[in-house]
Amino acid sequence: IELAAARVESLGLDHLAARLGESLWLLTSSDRAAAGRHQSLAATVDWSYGLLAEKGQEAFRRLAVFPGSFTLEAAVAVAGNDAGPAVLHLVDCSLLTPPSTGPDGRARYAMLETVRGFARDRLIEAEEEDAASRRMAQYALTVAAAASAAAGSSTGELAAGHWLDAEDACLRQALAWSLDHDRDTALRLAIAVAYWRNVRGRHVEAYAQLSAAIERAVPGTASWCEAQYMMAQCVGRRDQGAAMAHYKGASAALEGKPPSATLARALAGESNALNLLGRYDESAAIAARALALAREIPDPTAEVFALLCLAQACQCANDLDGAIAWARQASRIDPATIAGDFARDCWTMLAVALTEVGDLDAARDS
Repeated sequence: IELAAARVESLGLDHLAARLGESLWLLTSSDRAAAGRHQSLAATVDWSYGLLAEKGQEAFRRLAVFPGSFTLEAAVAVAGNDAGPAVLHLVDCSLLTPPSTGPDGRARYAMLETVRGFARDRLIEAEEEDAASRRMAQYALTVAAAASAAAGSSTGELAAGHWLDAEDACLRQALAWSLDHDRDTALRLAIAVAYWRNVRGRHVEAYAQLSAAIERAVPGTASWCEAQYMMAQCVGRRDQGAAMAHYKGASAALEGKPPSATLARALAGESNALNLLGRYDESAAIAARALALAREIPDPTAEVFALLCLAQACQCANDLDGAIAWARQASRIDPATIAGDFARDCWTMLAVALTEVGDLDAARDS
């Protein structure tokens, strides 16, 4: 604080605040009588770093790969199984901020940007940057996969979204590193976060990440097909033709292979795109295949998706009785087992169809 205050007159408050994270040399003192460790922030951090035991220095260096806040579990995953006590000691030494509650409700630590710059330099000098980044990418993939699985039901989606929000900076950096160093991890990570980014309205970003990650993937593999489905989901808001191509790419590659949720959902997505293009008969035929497959697996989300497509095809063809029958089937599926907005959509579809036939009491009840 004293070092920063001494620079206010020469730089101005706004300029000083804007540049604090850029370099350690900015905060220096002109007091030659002060101890060396008090004459600059760099000297202060270097002095504190020199007092750490070897394990503490190692943990301090490796934690510099986190671009934002992190949990104790994340620190252990990146800095090693015995890093827990070192993290607590780094807080005592003011090299990490005390934990605060993140948007996911978890206790999170952070490293000031000026301190992170020093730690990252030490990480590079120790030739540990690649190993630490690889560990962070694996941690990010673990988090993304767990959160994605939790978001597969309406009851877990909100908590999963808050968790991914809190880890956003880590996920973004891990994906960027993986695209250059580990394409398999990059593809799996892009798939795992695509649904959440799409829900957050960041579908353009999600599509770009999937496009970059799929470039070197082997066509027809499970991950490639899943990425095609997610790309269709992301682009469908603005280009049904492109969405159809991605859905067809996934379904064609999975035909003749063991039944899978990806195939059932891709077929349902294809049916939905056909409905939006006005091709209702084709849509109903493909939705029927998706429904049979979803029930065989079983996959409640794909089942509801297919039922909604059948209801929509009937409604658009003025078969309101058929639309009501399909929508009623969808509404009987436990909402807790359904991902995304499908549970809400089936009730909306049912209410609209009932309203159109004049059964207002039933529409209100739905």
